[in-house]
Amino acid sequence: MKKFIFLLLCAVFVSCAQQHCPNGIPVKMKNLTGLDGCGWVLELSDGSRMEPINLNAFNVKMVEGKKIYVTFEDFPAASICMVGKIVKITSVCE
Repeated sequence: MKKFIFLLLCAVFVSCAQQHCPNGIPVKMKNLTGLDGCGWVLELSDGSRMEPINLNAFNVKMVEGKKIYVTFEDFPAASICMVGKIVKITSVCE
C-alpha cells in the first residue's frame, strides 16, 4: 500500500510539472509598457514581435528577456502599440 501511494504521488508531481507545449516556438518576453498603448510583447528569434491579447491568462512570471515557449493563433484585431501582429496564446511553457 505504501508503494502504491508513493507511486501515485510521484505521478501527480510529474504530471503537474509537465506543460503541454510540444510545438511551442521560443520567444523572449519584452516589456514595452513605456511606449503608448504597449505592454508585454513576445520577440521571436528573427527580431519580429507579437502582441499577445491574453498573456495574463497564463501563470507565467513577467520578466524582461525571459525565454519561454508558446503556441498561438493569429487574432484579427488592431493595436495602438503597433509593434507586431496580434496573437492569442494557446499554451505557454517555461
